[in-house]
Amino acid sequence: MTKSIFKCIECSKYTLNTEKCPSCGGRVVSPRPAKFSIEKEKKYSSYRRQLFKNDLNTS
Repeated sequence: MTKSIFKCIECSKYTLNTEKCPSCGGRVVSPRPAKFSIEKEKKYSSYRRQLFKNDLNTS
């Protein structure tokens, strides 16, 4: 069994607890970035380009 490390959003401490931070009781998340998949990249590329275009128009 492998254990994953988690990071508290509120106090930025690392823990093995998956539910809440033992120090402050805050929510914990995985500090790892999401896996990159070229198939999903192609699937959502039109949405990303549209969002980028809208951001340029509002600036």
